[in-house]
Amino acid sequence: MSGSRHVRWWHGPLSLLLTLVLCAATVEVAPRAYWRLEYQLSFRRPNHPLYAFYPELKSADEVRPRHDDPYYDVLMLGASTLHHSWGEVEAALAERLEAAGLHNVRIFNLAVPAHTSRDSLLKYAALNDPRFDLVIVYDGANDVRTNNVPPQMFREDYSHYSWYSYVNVLAPSHGTATFALPYTFRYARARLRQRLAPDQFVPLNEPRPEWLEYGREARSAKVFEHNIAAILDLAMQRGDPVMLMTFATWVPENYSRDAFAAKRLDYGLHRTPIELLGRREDVVRTIAMHNDVLRHLAAGRANTIFVDQALLMEGSARNFDDAFHFTIAGSIAFVDHLMAVLRPHLPKH
Repeated sequence: MSGSRHVRWWHGPLSLLLTLVLCAATVEVAPRAYWRLEYQLSFRRPNHPLYAFYPELKSADEVRPRHDDPYYDVLMLGASTLHHSWGEVEAALAERLEAAGLHNVRIFNLAVPAHTSRDSLLKYAALNDPRFDLVIVYDGANDVRTNNVPPQMFREDYSHYSWYSYVNVLAPSHGTATFALPYTFRYARARLRQRLAPDQFVPLNEPRPEWLEYGREARSAKVFEHNIAAILDLAMQRGDPVMLMTFATWVPENYSRDAFAAKRLDYGLHRTPIELLGRREDVVRTIAMHNDVLRHLAAGRANTIFVDQALLMEGSARNFDDAFHFTIAGSIAFVDHLMAVLRPHLPKH
C-alpha cells in the first residue's frame, strides 16, 4: 500500500510537468515555424530574428572577420548611394584599394536602399562578433523623410514607420534569444497595431501630401546625431576605425518635379525625384543640418577618418544621376575623395 501511495504521490506532479513541457514546446514550435517558412530563418536557432529584415547581416556573421586575420575587411553602412544597383562605389573602392597594394580586401556592403542611420546603427550593433579594419558610414538623406509627420506622432526610434516598429522589437533579441515566442509576440503586437491604425504611420512610398508641411521642422537632426554617435562609440569600444562622410547632393536652381520627370535638368539618368523625401527646400535644409552634425561628431575622435563629400563632389550631370545618386564618373570621384584621406591610414604591405 505504501508503494502504491508513493507512486500516486509523484505521478500527478510528473504528469503536470510533462504536460506543461509539452505545451511550452508546442507554443515555441509555432513561432519558429513561422520565421522559418516566412523568412527562411533557422528553426533550430531562433537567436537571429533581425535576419528577417536585414538578411545582409549574414555575409559578415558567416565570415566573422577579425582584426588579426590576414584580410583588410571593410564594412559599408548606408543606403542606395552605396548599393551596387544604384552606383559603382563598391566596385571603384575595391579597385582603388587593390591599386594601393591591398590584395586581400573583403568588402561587406550592408547598404540597402531607403535605409536610414537607424538601420545602420541596428545593423552595426547586431554584428557583435565580426571586427573590421574600416567601417564606412554614409547616411544623411533618408532620415529627412521621417520628418513628414505631425509632431505628436514623431518617434525618436522612428517607429512612426511600420518598418522600424518591427525591427525595433526584434533588435534586443538578436544574438541573445533562447526562445522565439517572446519576440514573436512583440512583433505580432506591432503588426496588429499597424493594421488597426495604418493612418498613424508614415506611408512606404511618397510622404502624405497633407503631412508635407511638417517636414520644415528637422526633428531628425537630433535623432541622426544620436544614431551616428552611437555607431562611433560602439566602434571605439570594438577598435574599428570609422570613415565618416558628409552626404553629397546636387539640386540645380531650376529644379522642379515636372522638369525632373521630363529629364530637362543637369542630371544623368534622372532616377529619383527629391520629392520622395519631402519638399525640396525642407530636404536641402535638413541634409545640410545632418552634415553639420557629421562635421561636429567627426571632430576630435581618434578612431574617425572624415571626408567632407558634400564640399568635394562637384554638382553636375557628370557626377549625379539625381539629387542623391552618382553616375559611374561620380562614383569614381566619390571614391577618389575617400582614398585621398584614407591612404595614409592603410596598412603597409
